[in-house]
Amino acid sequence: RTDRGMRAGNRANQRRIIMEILSILTGAFVAGCDLGIKKYTEENVRDGEERRIWKGKGIYRKVHNKGLMMNHLDCRPKLVKGMSAAALGILFFWEHLLWKEPGRKLAKLGTSLMLGGAVGNTYDRFKRGYVVDYLSLKTKNRKLSDITFNLSDLALFAGAVLTVWSSLFGKKR
Repeated sequence: RTDRGMRAGNRANQRRIIMEILSILTGAFVAGCDLGIKKYTEENVRDGEERRIWKGKGIYRKVHNKGLMMNHLDCRPKLVKGMSAAALGILFFWEHLLWKEPGRKLAKLGTSLMLGGAVGNTYDRFKRGYVVDYLSLKTKNRKLSDITFNLSDLALFAGAVLTVWSSLFGKKR
């Protein structure tokens, strides 16, 4: 290899490392923000209390979710913890494989968001025994207004959308 070729290879490797670091920081930022909001919510919001946010279009409240989405499997906490830990492990493995491929920026961002969300909710399940949810949208439909979620849930959803979008419509390189 020529000296110029080696420098170009080094620059590409440096860019890949920087992108990996940014990916880790993205997931850590999501998890850290969510865990901070959950801590604040646990300490400052009473059970049953609701606060209007976003000019009345949102509700801030404290809900303890002992199951998966919308409390499914709440009577099986060990299974829920195991599923959460397994999903987190699969996401870490997937991200590791994804970073070996060039390009795929949307899929990498999506996976980073999903990892951050999975870390935030899995930490809650193992530390507290439940996930703290705190956001809801105020709608005319009572059932929709009753759904409460958190930043980790939003990151998981957004990450999944980006990853699927990337797989269906994105460039592979």
